[in-house]
Amino acid sequence: MSFDYIIVGAGSAGCVLANRLTENPDCRVLLIEAGGEATNRLVDSPGAMTRLADTPVDWGFRTTPQAHLFDRVIPYPRGRAVGGSSVLNYLIYIRGNRGDYDHWRQLGNAGWAYDDVLPYFKRAENNSSIRDDFHGEDGPLQVENLPNPSPLRATYLEAAKSIGIPFNHDFNGASQAGCGCYQATLKKGRRCSTAVAYIEPILGRQNFHLVGHAIVTRLIVENGRARGVEYIASGRTIERADADVEVICAAGAIGTPHLMMLSGLGPADHLIEHGIHVVTDLPGVGRDLQDHMGSIDVRATVRDPDAVYGSGPGDFAASLDQFERDSSGPLSTTGLEAGGFIRADNDDADSGLQIFFNPGTAEFFRTNGVADRDHFYMSCYVCRPKSRGSVTLASGNPLDSPLINPNYLSHSDDLRLMIAGIHRLVEIIRARPFDDIRGGLIEPDPTKLSKADLENVVRQSGTTNWHPTSTCRMGSDDQSVVDAELRVHGVAGLRVCDASVMPSLVSGNTNAPVIMIAEKGADLIRNRGASQRLRS
Repeated sequence: MSFDYIIVGAGSAGCVLANRLTENPDCRVLLIEAGGEATNRLVDSPGAMTRLADTPVDWGFRTTPQAHLFDRVIPYPRGRAVGGSSVLNYLIYIRGNRGDYDHWRQLGNAGWAYDDVLPYFKRAENNSSIRDDFHGEDGPLQVENLPNPSPLRATYLEAAKSIGIPFNHDFNGASQAGCGCYQATLKKGRRCSTAVAYIEPILGRQNFHLVGHAIVTRLIVENGRARGVEYIASGRTIERADADVEVICAAGAIGTPHLMMLSGLGPADHLIEHGIHVVTDLPGVGRDLQDHMGSIDVRATVRDPDAVYGSGPGDFAASLDQFERDSSGPLSTTGLEAGGFIRADNDDADSGLQIFFNPGTAEFFRTNGVADRDHFYMSCYVCRPKSRGSVTLASGNPLDSPLINPNYLSHSDDLRLMIAGIHRLVEIIRARPFDDIRGGLIEPDPTKLSKADLENVVRQSGTTNWHPTSTCRMGSDDQSVVDAELRVHGVAGLRVCDASVMPSLVSGNTNAPVIMIAEKGADLIRNRGASQRLRS
């Protein structure tokens, strides 16, 4: 088989690339995905996402024992389906802030400053409620307000404002700072993954070819140029596909460096250790893994659950039936309806924390189907963590999972800011607007715990927020893997276009930025990477 472009991975980036590149009817595109169509009935429901972990739509990864988290092994869900992790994420639509992208440009990546990338965010977006210069209204990706908010959401907003956190009606607008409501990638109340937004509309294009349930085992590089890929189809046969123009890795911050190293593109000493022939020595492949560590929940009891939460379905099955009937009920929301971006302390020059407010009734889908009507929750993470990890080979066998080490809390500043974050969350919970609602218990309570106790809470509870990036980062230094046009250093005809190219982690959820990278990446490929025939 021969195509103009081969895209490895039908995740958030791969779906965008396939859609945009096949807009040219003369451009033949092959999209290869390890999973298949996400047919699980839970996928559409915003509130069922945690029940998708360790199902066929999840790779089911685990981290290595985390040295700074009491050697705990952390589940590390990543999407294995058309749509990738947009099939099982929390749907929050956050772009990061101007400073994140201006920093990318300051690092030498021309064309990636905020003013450069804003048009691509807008191109992707169809925002149902915000109409201004920061938002799009005719893109494939539907963005909506979360329906059926908890009555406690308004109380949270009042509490945050009462302690000096200003209200922000749009975290993706002129400023990110403040408290407010999150928007989500929803279409009429149901999950709008990149499969829904970008792939379903193009299934009839004759120049688009999708191969599912196929694991790419090797990038074929001959005489310094990527020529195609080898993959195992349906677990049975080894197939080869050739690319006349380019191969594009879009397998994500875990899958892309893993595949590159299996193909002889990576740190030479590490490849030799696993018996892999070194094609190109790229020491930065798999290095510099960045992720938001969070999920340290601060919970407070509710004085009168019936008055706050009212009545509703008492079990998961009834809630799922209600959602499928009319997109309502507890499963119509992720629970993370509100939050904000705040300073951790007086030493924090910018909004260093992202916070989340979560009513207790939204917690039942994380348990065995019993609604928690006795609590509400708040959590946070450090927006720009300094800890750095890695993705490395467990073996030279392409069917073995890679070793994933986020190395959480390896930098002391991250732990300091997390402790400061707990203090800020409790400050909001103790604010006057919660007085008539809040019960007598707050856990963990910084007024009753020592600094060492709070550090232990963080180490015992910390986990991933599903935002791995930067393992094939963009740049021009010795540790960078791709240039500002996403071309792999030293290998012609090969690009990377996914979260792994981020020079640094953005301040917020990463799905919208990955979609933006793919929108911009498609333009880079069409304008400069294609043959003359494809440009015409």
